[in-house]
Amino acid sequence: NLSWLIQTSGDMYVSLKTSPQHRGVCWMMRQDPLQLTVSSPTSTSPRFAQRYALVVLWFATQGDKYWGEKEHWVSSKHECQWYGVECNAWGTVIGLDLGFNELNGILPRELALLPNLQELDVHGNDLQGVIPPGPLHAWTQLRTLRLHMNGFFGNIPTEIGRMTNLRELQVFGNYFQGKIPKEITNLKNLVLLDLYANALTGTIPSGLSQLRPLRELDVHDNFLVGRMPQALCDKKNLNVLISDCWGKVKEVRCDCCTICCEGLPNMRCVDMQTKEIVTVGAPKKKNTKRT
Repeated sequence: NLSWLIQTSGDMYVSLKTSPQHRGVCWMMRQDPLQLTVSSPTSTSPRFAQRYALVVLWFATQGDKYWGEKEHWVSSKHECQWYGVECNAWGTVIGLDLGFNELNGILPRELALLPNLQELDVHGNDLQGVIPPGPLHAWTQLRTLRLHMNGFFGNIPTEIGRMTNLRELQVFGNYFQGKIPKEITNLKNLVLLDLYANALTGTIPSGLSQLRPLRELDVHDNFLVGRMPQALCDKKNLNVLISDCWGKVKEVRCDCCTICCEGLPNMRCVDMQTKEIVTVGAPKKKNTKRT
């Protein structure tokens, strides 16, 4: 078990006593009542791997100190019974719903050990750091990724273009910077793309018009400039299009946006059909618990 864990997480991280990987290894090998084992040196038990990934997530986001709901986590229960974990009929983790649950820390790269994940919702927490590229390589089945209302920073990883089954991508309310990666245009199943309230720069890629299913696109409250690509304006199935196209100084020139916004000092958004001031992106807290 130890050799596989070291190979997976790296000797440096496993040896560092304060790391979530070290604490996860100690729990798996000494404290886990189930005492699962790796099948063989060359064949890893999916059950062992997914349990370890979740345990590292627990320690990386200080579950013992901060989480609001933590029922059954790091216990003798099957990980499919842990709060917010969804599994299929074969006991494989396919969903994590931990939004508004006071997670505090980083997303660990060990989440790549959940290759069958279809939904990840960690919005409304206190997560920081960059998005690790490893999981983005592994999550080829992911359909929903909700990272909004956290403290992520850096560029939006180009690896995001590998998740070609993605239908919903919400990263608003973080500190992402740089340009909108052109690799997003690889997400041919994307229906909703919400990038608002970050620090993105440059222009809006015309390649987004190639995303045929795209129904909603929100890029306001960034530092984007230029004209909304005509190809996006010509998309008849794009029902919601929001940018910084209101006020005396229009950062984005857009004749087809359904809602136009402006930044400081006014900070308002206007429905371009009714000319009424509207609220965009109001957070909704969960009122139900899933186990």
